[in-house]
Amino acid sequence: MPWVVLLAGLVLPLLLALIGFQLFGQQAWPNLPLHALLEGAGALINVSLGVYLASLVKAQQLERRFLWPASGFLAMAVIGGFHGSVMPGNTFVGLHSVGVLVGGFLFSIMAWPAAFHQQAWLKHLPWFGFLLGWLISASLLLAGHLYPSMLAVEGRFSEAAMLMNSLGALGFFMATVYLAGCRQRSPAYLMMAIMTLLFSASAVLFEYSVLWDSTWWLWHILRFLALSLLLGYFLVWFHRLAEKTRFQARELQSLAYYDSLTKLPNRTLFLQFLDNALVEARREGHRLALLFIDLDRFKQVNDSLGHDVGDQLLSQVAQRLSASLRQADLVARMGGDEFTVILHGHQTQASVETVAHHLLQTIVPPYQVGEHVMDIGASLGIAFYPDDAQKLTDLMRMADQAMYRAKTAGGNTFCFYQPEAAVAQA
Repeated sequence: MPWVVLLAGLVLPLLLALIGFQLFGQQAWPNLPLHALLEGAGALINVSLGVYLASLVKAQQLERRFLWPASGFLAMAVIGGFHGSVMPGNTFVGLHSVGVLVGGFLFSIMAWPAAFHQQAWLKHLPWFGFLLGWLISASLLLAGHLYPSMLAVEGRFSEAAMLMNSLGALGFFMATVYLAGCRQRSPAYLMMAIMTLLFSASAVLFEYSVLWDSTWWLWHILRFLALSLLLGYFLVWFHRLAEKTRFQARELQSLAYYDSLTKLPNRTLFLQFLDNALVEARREGHRLALLFIDLDRFKQVNDSLGHDVGDQLLSQVAQRLSASLRQADLVARMGGDEFTVILHGHQTQASVETVAHHLLQTIVPPYQVGEHVMDIGASLGIAFYPDDAQKLTDLMRMADQAMYRAKTAGGNTFCFYQPEAAVAQA
């Protein structure tokens, strides 16, 4: 997102400069290269800041009142872009002065009471600022002769131009006072206060400058410095906000798909894995083994030693199961003291028996939690795709039935699924 904004901000001043080149002739370029560069870069930064502020308000990182300076930045971007592309004269000074006046006014509104900033239409403010900039620029370019004179004599500026800059300076200073006195002492408020103060100072310096003298360049540099500092801050903030958002997204995904206690995949993720594994096994013509594991004597541990000890015991069981399986296999916690395992690539019952024996041997050794030493076992039920079932729900039901048989047989053993008729004959 930031790079898209910067690219859009770069295109705008270049487009405006090209329009100025076509309208006002080639002589504008060799005479005003530095000024055109500063104003073009300023327009770029203004657009970026306007979009950044609007985005931060939308993300609820800033109050809605910051939509007003966002609108001001976008208006000043358009007006400043045109200002940098015309020859010195009435329109040249008029564009700058009106830009300062409009920007100062829009910035000052952020100091108005909070209730004013809750209106629904304010979400369109950035667009309003952008369109306002175009309307003002077009009116000055096409009907500049109707505006009061902006130039006096010997490169000095008229009283009308000075009045516009004074009012703009007052607006920026009002924003500075509000931001500096605001209860939210966040760096964003401080940086905005510094920027508005520098903008106010540059507007005052305008009144004491003459076209192209050192004071003229001083207030240009002040404005550019203010914009650059604020842009740098927001770039860092946006980067940190993006990192935080990505971290939160990963955390939410982890909560949605992983068991918070054991860090194993939970039931939701297990079902997705099993569904994908069945699709792959069906496509490749392979067998797939599903194991249901239920811990023996876990309830006694929970009842006698408490849930904290029981939780730590479950975590240790999960660690042992994870360490005993191949990377291609999956172990998940279904809930309580029940675990499931998906075994890939085991084509024979004998190979699955070997894994089942290994899992039991892994689970059986004593566990120590603090001063408590516990002995538990496990009952395993095993079902095969496609031998026992071809549908996910059926396969899970078969594995669960096999696990129940192992449990009723005394536990600490495993059983393969057998059809009910075979069980009845056994």
